[in-house]
Amino acid sequence: MFKKPHKVKTSTTVKGSERRRLRSLVEESFPTLSSDEINSLIPNKGEMNQIKAMTHSGSLAMIYCCGQKPVFFQIEGKCYPTVYTLWMFPNLLPVVTTIPPVLEKISNGADLMAPGVVNDDYVIADMRDLQVNNICAIRISGNKAPVAVGTALLSKDVLCQDGVKGKAVSIIHCYKDNLWLSGEQLDIPFIPEEETIDLSKELENVNISDESEDANKTLITAVPEIENQNETNNASVNEENTMENETFPNYTMDEALHHSFFTVLKVSGKKIALPILTSTFYSSHVLKSCPANINLDIKKTTYKKLSVFLKKMQKEGLVQIKELTKGVESIVSINLENESLKFYRLEPLFKLHLETEKEKNIEEAPAENVQGNYKFPLVTELYVISAQVKTLFEQYNFRKGDTIPATVVRDVMKRYVKENSLQNELRPREITLDPILADCVAKKGCPSVMTWEQLQESILSKMPHAYQIEFENKEPLVKKGKLEPIQVTVDTRTGNKKVTLINNLDTYGINPEKLAQHVQVAVAASTSITPTQNGKGTLVLIQGNQVRYLQKLFLEIYKVPKKYVQGLENVPNKKEVVL
Repeated sequence: MFKKPHKVKTSTTVKGSERRRLRSLVEESFPTLSSDEINSLIPNKGEMNQIKAMTHSGSLAMIYCCGQKPVFFQIEGKCYPTVYTLWMFPNLLPVVTTIPPVLEKISNGADLMAPGVVNDDYVIADMRDLQVNNICAIRISGNKAPVAVGTALLSKDVLCQDGVKGKAVSIIHCYKDNLWLSGEQLDIPFIPEEETIDLSKELENVNISDESEDANKTLITAVPEIENQNETNNASVNEENTMENETFPNYTMDEALHHSFFTVLKVSGKKIALPILTSTFYSSHVLKSCPANINLDIKKTTYKKLSVFLKKMQKEGLVQIKELTKGVESIVSINLENESLKFYRLEPLFKLHLETEKEKNIEEAPAENVQGNYKFPLVTELYVISAQVKTLFEQYNFRKGDTIPATVVRDVMKRYVKENSLQNELRPREITLDPILADCVAKKGCPSVMTWEQLQESILSKMPHAYQIEFENKEPLVKKGKLEPIQVTVDTRTGNKKVTLINNLDTYGINPEKLAQHVQVAVAASTSITPTQNGKGTLVLIQGNQVRYLQKLFLEIYKVPKKYVQGLENVPNKKEVVL
């Protein structure tokens, strides 16, 4: 299903109502998952995106990503976990085991055939009560980590028979396909096959009447050791519970909101870029300052709405709020000299959490950076030897259609001029045109003498453009045509609303989907991804004039040379409000 690239239609942030719907769908589809396990996959807070995509087979897929990692996807009403999710919960689905050589065939787009299924006694139990059309996972013998997800085409009873032929599982998603590539691109972890030991059976198997003293001693001492271990575990659990009770005091929801708000102003007030949307301020600052053990919910406070709370803070002189556009409120100033803020004593738990979050962000920045392992490719601009100039280049073993850089064109020209004594001795910058050079230049009113610069410019003008692009650890690609830079344009749509468009990302190997997700969170603006009109690339659309942030993103983070980015001069004026 995802062997070939899928076309992304839209990419939007998952709202609270959609998270609840997704959580219900996951609970219904995978009843073995506990509430805590579901919360780890679909958190109440944090970045989560919903991507609407069209697969190459024409199926519509809804992909749910937590951060940069796809966790679930939905096709034709069925919810499937990704391999990233199955590596966290390897027993989530019935499992069909195969042999290592089959992995390569599955990764190349093949379905799992019945002769490749291992039906030994020790793996049959993993199939559970597998029936036709059930969702199942595929793993390699010796490692419990699944490598693919699919739909069963044969039941467990049939697969356990000898000599069965035909397709066993239709593969929907697998390791190293394009859905895996859209995530963190982690390798398959090794999860050992553990044998479960029933202690009571083991004790029954011990021969108590055995005359061997060692056997009796083993039997006598085994149980006390286990009891001591249980006592130790219970003591550690009680100790952890005691520590939790001492570390995390009980705050009312109103107290948690006030402490989070004042902590943000006290610690980060000077660094917040103003104006800032009230919704962005709440999600990006207030919620992040609240410790993880406190599930801050504005609806459970006495204020019920964020606007009511902020209006009270404005009345107390802490912030100033304005409606810069109709129906959208922003914080335009913060009064750091306010008496209540100056004398506010930071709650240790909130202060510690905010400082820990900052340290965590600094430590994890390289791993979570939007560009990931991206490195700007080596780009070489080339020229194609055309019929008009082939006579000159054929003398030096070049043929029509060959691609060469401008430096080689200059070297050939210099060598030809020197070998044929065409340089003026009195005026070295002037070159006398012989019949071959005259044919290469070939234009009306062509002078018999040209300077080095004029001659090179004239010859290059008769040669079509091409370019070579070489990514790290990959073979260089040569393409004919002029190399187009990354184009950043600002357009005006209905209602005088501005949007920022980004084109030609694919040429330079930049993932449009990851870039759109990152920008969506960074500037708190909606984004969408659509194919270009010619269908050969991807167009990223961002709400508002976001050129200022894109300038930093391309030049400082992606390290794109400035000459390969066009449109960065459209940076909005400081007075212009970006929405």
